[in-house]
Amino acid sequence: MFSGLFLPPFFAVLSTEQQGMLVELPNILFMLVIVLSHFFKQGRSGFAALLMLVAYNVIQQRLQTPLAVGSTLFEYYFLVLLLPANLVLLLFLPERALFSFKALSYHAIFIVQIAVFYWFIQPEQLPLVSNLLTAIEPWILVSGDVSVLPNILLGLLICAVLIAAILMLFREVSSDQAFLSALLASTLTVVEFEQQWISASMFTISAIVLLFSILKRSHEQAFIDELTRIPGRRALNIELAQLSGKYSIAMLDIDRFKKFNDTYGHDIGDSVLKMVASQLATVKGRGRVFRYGGEEFTILFKGKSALDCIGYLNDIRLLVADYPFQIRQPVERREPQEAGAKNTDSCQVEFIEKTVKVTISIGVAQRRSSTTSPDEVIIAADKLLYKAKESGRNQVCA
Repeated sequence: MFSGLFLPPFFAVLSTEQQGMLVELPNILFMLVIVLSHFFKQGRSGFAALLMLVAYNVIQQRLQTPLAVGSTLFEYYFLVLLLPANLVLLLFLPERALFSFKALSYHAIFIVQIAVFYWFIQPEQLPLVSNLLTAIEPWILVSGDVSVLPNILLGLLICAVLIAAILMLFREVSSDQAFLSALLASTLTVVEFEQQWISASMFTISAIVLLFSILKRSHEQAFIDELTRIPGRRALNIELAQLSGKYSIAMLDIDRFKKFNDTYGHDIGDSVLKMVASQLATVKGRGRVFRYGGEEFTILFKGKSALDCIGYLNDIRLLVADYPFQIRQPVERREPQEAGAKNTDSCQVEFIEKTVKVTISIGVAQRRSSTTSPDEVIIAADKLLYKAKESGRNQVCA
């Protein structure tokens, strides 16, 4: 295996003090993830780090003896079953702040499991543990097992990894990648359990991925617009503060958006915003798209004049105008009342689909001189935007 070939030689060249530091590194990283998850309100990642922290310490403090000694084998099976099961459970639970009242049920689930674990590992429970292992041995130890981990338990671990991978593919939750890494680390650890440094190396990698996941998600919460999934106003302001040299700024607005919103509802309006944002994101000329606010968007072109940008802006204007945006609208139909019947007209709701046209108006301005500020360019582009609207909409004005 990869770990057996490369990990021990890497650790062997380190001094005893360095090896001790690397063994403690997962503890430090997981504690850091827990603290950051509390401040950034990412409880699911915090709970995952808490689970991995407990599991790592169980491995380091309880499972460093041969599995045949005492209750070690039972503790190993307990870990193999419950760690991935809890990680998969967290994938389906809603986000909760790690130290909040709503998260008490999560803590209760984990505390009960820890209490059951420590009850079983007490010396006086050793006969019970032996009898339990004897009872379950026919179920989990089957012919063909090629490692210390029985095939049936390995199958359960693979199922947990596949569930996390499928969820990551079919939903847009950035923390799913971190959960998948934690499950992979757990699986590789128990499969290669007899390797000397496997738990320290795998759990360190998992902690680093969890840490990067929290930082990445915090960045998205701060700079990415939640609805359209493109950079928002804060990201634009940071970009504008660093501008220099030649550049142009385009201001875009969805035509008659308020009327559209009032007619079809805010949910359809949100769908329009997402559609327009997805089309704008395809702009060429190295333009960077931002949601300015409401139905307004901004595109920043570095190193280009306003005239250079007209072709790129016309392309996306046509993309939006030609997009077959379909809406599904409820229509009430009343059945006619029969003669002599009481006034009990029944009403049925049917849905009709129709295609509507969405257009945008664009104004684009460029930096005139070294004394021109980005705010002045935005004001100029905004004036040109309104000029485009007054001239009939669905056009670019530069």
